[in-house]
Amino acid sequence: MATFATAEACDSNTALLASGEQPIFKIYGQRRAFSGPIVTLKVFEDNVLVRQLLETRGEGRVLVIDGGGSTRYVDEINACDIGVRALGSNPLKSNKKAVGDKHIPIGIAGTLIRDGEWLYDDSDGILISKMELSI
Repeated sequence: MATFATAEACDSNTALLASGEQPIFKIYGQRRAFSGPIVTLKVFEDNVLVRQLLETRGEGRVLVIDGGGSTRYVDEINACDIGVRALGSNPLKSNKKAVGDKHIPIGIAGTLIRDGEWLYDDSDGILISKMELSI
């Protein structure tokens, strides 16, 4: 991914943005900035579907997960070459029932996010757009 600044994207693409949110999430993983087409997943304290998707070739996609407000995440994710934004972390073990929904509209931080939209993230915030942006 080329260097992409969300602040510049806001200035250049205001009419195309579905949302622009102040960062409310903690940063995990080694990637501090990322962008790509969105794949949605809705689960609650069950990481089986998350793991299945993360074990496939990402091909530049951004996995957006509605975890129902749960803060159960694993700290080992910081060693992975991925970018993760989450409400928080918790050492408790997750369920292993593979219960959840893929590729459905999900609501996060007051924004409806759909499969195929684009997400842009850096230290300034997160942008959601209906199409790929340019600066």
